[in-house]
Amino acid sequence: MYTKKEREYYNQDRDKACKRLNITLSQYNYLRLKGEALRQVYENDCNEIYKTEEENNLAENKIKMKIWQYRLKNINLKALKWFYQTDPRGATIYLDTEEISESNYNQAVCIY
Repeated sequence: MYTKKEREYYNQDRDKACKRLNITLSQYNYLRLKGEALRQVYENDCNEIYKTEEENNLAENKIKMKIWQYRLKNINLKALKWFYQTDPRGATIYLDTEEISESNYNQAVCIY
C-alpha cells in the first residue's frame, strides 16, 4: 500500500508524463498494466519458468502485439518513440517524443 503522500507524488508524476507525451490517463494506465505484464515475462525468463526460448518469445510477443494493436488505434501513441527495457528489476516501457537511445533511455518517460 502507498501512503497518501506517495500516492500524491505518483499522481503528479503520472500527470506530468501524460502532459509531456500528450496521452490520456487511460492510455497511461493501459500501458502501465501491459508494461507490468511484460516485466513479469522477463522475470519469469530470468527465473527459468519457461521451458524453451520459444515459450518465452510467445509470452512476450503476445503482450507486445496487444500493445501494438492498441498503439495503432490511438493516433497520439503512434507519434511516440518507444523503448522496451527487458531487465525485470524495473519498469519496462519508456516513451518520448524524440528518439530514445539504448544507452540513455532513462531520459525518456518511464511508464510505471
